[in-house]
Amino acid sequence: MYGFNLKIFRFSLLGILPFLLISNSGKEMNMEVVAINNENLIPSELNFGYSTEESIEGTKFKKLTLVFQDITKKNRIELIMGTTDEEVDFQHGDFTIKEVEGFLHGYEGVFGYFTNSEFGEKPFFAKNGFVRILNLDDDHIEGYMDLTLVNDYGKKIRISDTFRNF
Repeated sequence: MYGFNLKIFRFSLLGILPFLLISNSGKEMNMEVVAINNENLIPSELNFGYSTEESIEGTKFKKLTLVFQDITKKNRIELIMGTTDEEVDFQHGDFTIKEVEGFLHGYEGVFGYFTNSEFGEKPFFAKNGFVRILNLDDDHIEGYMDLTLVNDYGKKIRISDTFRNF
């Protein structure tokens, strides 16, 4: 009788166990990576460019692009700040991260992405934060950024540091 009960218990357990394992497989796993040491994340070389462009509808918008890159580690942060307001200059000011629906019609705010070979091939896109320009002239830029970036897997990175190219 003891052996018969043991067999029933074993078959019941083996029959129910796969359902328990499968029921958790569809849930999204929230893996969070918070980078504390900015020195390893912000690439050492900083380039920037300023331009005025015109959308398909004829709306003029100004664009400032910041590109941080490190060729040896294949790290790159690119931030694109855009505005259609002619009175806004990028000499100094705060620019907040906003979701960009497309680049054809112009946009307001900051769009950014981050790639790093140590964090995999999926890029991280700026979800929230801001970029503060303290000083900008033809050859030099100085500022501060506080960004939270997220990739498709839900991993998060926060970058908060000053930057300048002189």
